[in-house]
Formats: sequence, C-alpha cells, structure tokens
Amino acid sequence: MDNRYARVLRAPEVRGLVASSILARVPIGMVSLSLVLFVEHVKGSYGPAGAVTAAFALSAALLAAAQGRLIDRRGQTVVLLSGASVSLVAFVVLVVLGLRGAPTGVLVACAVVGGAMPPVSACLRPLWPSLLAEDPGLVTAAYALDSILLEVVFVIGPLLAGIIIALFSPQLAVIVGVSLMMAGTVWFASLGPSRTWRGEPATSSHLLGALVAPGMRTLVIGSIAIGVCFGTLEVALAAYGNSRGSGSLAGVLIALQAIGSAAGGLWYGVGGHRLGPLHVGYLALLAAVPPLVALLAAAPTLGAIVPLAIVSGCVLAPLSAAGNLLASALAPAGTLTEAFTWIITATVAGVALGNAMAGIVIDVSSWRVAVLAACGLTVLVVAATVARRGTLRPA
Repeated sequence: MDNRYARVLRAPEVRGLVASSILARVPIGMVSLSLVLFVEHVKGSYGPAGAVTAAFALSAALLAAAQGRLIDRRGQTVVLLSGASVSLVAFVVLVVLGLRGAPTGVLVACAVVGGAMPPVSACLRPLWPSLLAEDPGLVTAAYALDSILLEVVFVIGPLLAGIIIALFSPQLAVIVGVSLMMAGTVWFASLGPSRTWRGEPATSSHLLGALVAPGMRTLVIGSIAIGVCFGTLEVALAAYGNSRGSGSLAGVLIALQAIGSAAGGLWYGVGGHRLGPLHVGYLALLAAVPPLVALLAAAPTLGAIVPLAIVSGCVLAPLSAAGNLLASALAPAGTLTEAFTWIITATVAGVALGNAMAGIVIDVSSWRVAVLAACGLTVLVVAATVARRGTLRPA
C-alpha cells in the first residue's frame, strides 16, 4: 500500500471509523441483489423484482439527501440511529409479507420505508479534514481510500449475499444485510468524531440547500449517469446468472467489478493528477463508463464476461473520489454532508431508473439489450454533464 494510505490509517481514531463504516455499508452490496432475487422468487417475474428494487433505491436516494440536511443542522448520532432502526424493521416486514404472498404494491411500500438506511458514507467524508488536521496533504488520499473501501464493500457484500443465497435463501441474505447495517451504524455513531461533529453555520437558507451551487447540480447529473449503468447491471447480471442456472453468479460478477474498481482507486490516489485538473479528470472518467459497460453485453461467453467485469469497474472508485473532492470544493458553507448525500442520491436515483428499466426490458427481450439500452441513455446524460463543464471549476 502506498505510504500515504498507511499514514491515513495510522491517524487517531481513523481505523475504528473505517471498520465500522465498512460494516454499516456492507448492505449496499448485499440488499439490492438479494432483493431482486427474493422478489423474483416469490413473484416469478423480473418486472416486480425491478419495481421493488427501484422503489428502495429511489427512496434511499431521496431520504439520504433529507438526512444529510438534518445531519448538517443537528449532528450525526440521532439521525443515523433513527434511520437504521426504521430501515431494519421495514425489511423484516417486507420479507415476512413477501413470503406470505403480499401484493407487489405492499412490497414496494415496505421498500420505500426501507430506504431510510443511514448515509454513513456521507457522514465519514466530512470527518476527514479534522481527522487529518496534522497532515492536511493526506485529505486527497483519504477520499481515494474511502472510495476504495466502498469497493471493498461491493466485493464483500455480493459475495456474502451469493454464499447465503446459494446455501440458504435470498430472504436470509436480505435480513443478514440489514442486521449488519444496524450493527455497523451503532458502532460508527458511538465513536467520538461522529458524536461530536457539527456542520458549519449555513450562509444561506435556500430551499435547494447544497444544490444552489451550479457545480453541485452538474455533479448530480453525472452521478445519475453512473447509477443508470450499474443499476441496470444489478438486474441484468442476476438474470444472466439465472439463465445459467446459478442465481449466485451475479454476486461473483459484481464482486469482480468491485475488485477492478478498487484497483482503479489505488491508482487514482497516487496518479490521478495525470488526468489533468480535477474537473477534467472527472469528465474523462465519466465518459469512459458507457463503453466499458457496453463491453459486457458484447461478451459471448462467461469466460469473456469475467475479465470484462473487472475492466468495467476500473473507473468507479476514481469517479467517486473525484466527485467527492469536487463536492467538497463546490458545496456552499454549512451544506457539506448534504452535498455528499446528493452525490449518493443522484447515483442511487440512477440505479433505481436502471433497475426498473432492466426489469421491463429483460422480460420482453434479454439482459444484453437492457445493458445496451442503459449505455445509450447514459451517453446522453454524460453529454449533458460535459456541456456544463464550466460549472465544475472550483473557485
């Protein structure tokens, strides 16, 4: 590991925060995949599975932004613990009612409430400057490390979900995921830096909050593009795995994608400056997403899909790090947590759109067509982001 990453991890209280945040974020890589397979199992169709998963993703997106604004004003502890508790109960109810044959609409309602999952990622990111106050030059490496850790979650989560699904059932994978989320959130919220953190006084009470900054709106557009591609892949790879007689195969492929992302993140923390100014590097990485994802749809065999899954993920962590660095520079005072949650919100909204679109397209065509359709839509969103590139230059 590069010495900068080691120095970040040696800073006081960083290891506890990192470990607890990983535990709290494992469900990010578990719940969506498990939910797709659970609803498909009880309903016998990918249409309802895509609808329920999309409802969860969209709700999580909107509630994350609302929680972020509350955190900036009230601190992290109460908001984190309340969201985790509500989400845990909602998913337990969803599983119980799903097994009893509840209508799809009822499962969608439960998924909407389950979207109250706490934004632990957005809560960790504002802590980095104070955690590294004695060595502020490490903040960029810390954001890269945070993106890499998120990819570790995407390795652990799908693999753990795949193992539980293969050995037991998708409903157990859902329950285990939200239980880990609860345990990690309680641990994170109990640590000193989280308990004592308070946001800066807001300089504006504008209804848009962090989105009053034009650059933040541009980041939101770009994040939607990322979400559409990878949200489509969640459902498409599940369908591909089932077509080969293995529902757990999707977890392996998503984990391989996360390994590629982690490798890209390690490079970015050391050599990201080679892409040029921060906003230029961000746009270059964003533009690479659609062609890399489209390669998966063109792969003729599983042997070809495996390496392409790794390649398609290589831009994710660098994109996340660049986007968060831009958000920290562009966010108006007093809206930092909210700014980070808007990045998450936009990505998850794109995931919701990708989930829903994939479910419909797969039922009437194939998983390959779903992936190509998502890439085509993403190209349009990337073009809109590039057209607004001037707003991404930090003052």
